Amino acid sequence: MRFLKKACLHLLTALTLVFPACAMIENHPLTPVPPATQAEQDTMLLHVEKLCEHPRYGATIHHARNYIAAHFRAAGWQVSQQKFTTSDGETHYNICALRPGKKDTRYIIGAHYDACDIGDDGVNHGADDNASAVAALLELATRLPKEGQEHTIELVAWACEEPPWFGTEDMGSAHHAAACDKEKVLGLICLEMLGFYSDKPGSQPELFPGYGWMLPTTGNFITVVGDPDSRELSIQVAHALKAHMPTARVNLPFTHGTELYFSDHRNYWPLGIPSLMVTDTSMLRNHHYHEPTDIPATLDYNRLALVTRGIVQAVRALAFKP
Repeated sequence: MRFLKKACLHLLTALTLVFPACAMIENHPLTPVPPATQAEQDTMLLHVEKLCEHPRYGATIHHARNYIAAHFRAAGWQVSQQKFTTSDGETHYNICALRPGKKDTRYIIGAHYDACDIGDDGVNHGADDNASAVAALLELATRLPKEGQEHTIELVAWACEEPPWFGTEDMGSAHHAAACDKEKVLGLICLEMLGFYSDKPGSQPELFPGYGWMLPTTGNFITVVGDPDSRELSIQVAHALKAHMPTARVNLPFTHGTELYFSDHRNYWPLGIPSLMVTDTSMLRNHHYHEPTDIPATLDYNRLALVTRGIVQAVRALAFKP
């Protein structure tokens, strides 16, 4: 009898994970969505191509940094650069853009702007990883209203997300998180690889082994990933995105041990800040990941523009409400 009770307890615990997981999918493939305008697509392409003109690592990363900072300033944001030194003695910069609200409480939206140095394997242009997400961040800076927000909005382009810094205290987002007043941060949205899609059946590998039946198997959707503490924020962001793109939402405790933990949001979760990642599922879908073939021509600029629309809508809903 004691064994049966224990087994039932384990089953109940498992169900508390499974049934919230069943509700995590917000996928609307049959909802007709008008394509992005050609002007929107051209703007996204321009940003990606500009960011890919020079390798975003080593001695040439300053080109991307200058492009991002200049765009933030032109859009009317208060721009600063957070300088930090990594354990190898190198100096790096996070690019921060601030737009104060009526309240000092804030939402942070960020994307890492560095690309992975693949060494002797060739030049990594990093179009999807992560020029696509930086392009969305830049358009967010342009499209948000210049006044009227209830909460302060901070945009940040993080340095040092890629190896050899990934997973260490040298990550730009780790330095940024350490400097945050966590009591004032209402939520963080990390943008990570937003531009690669496929309509081919079976083009989306399982996000979580054994949970494939819950999630789409065609790689034509965007994903919102968070832990259970970021569930409310994830629902709000997914709600905005699904008006423009098929959207899957994932809020599970074991995201920490999967590829969906592999970005900058990981450095804000330990602080108790509701944090999520918006992604095309990165290396799970995009076979150009960390390869010389990750070039601008491989991206879907219609869908990248549609995702950007959704991100703009999400931030407006979050920051401009009482």
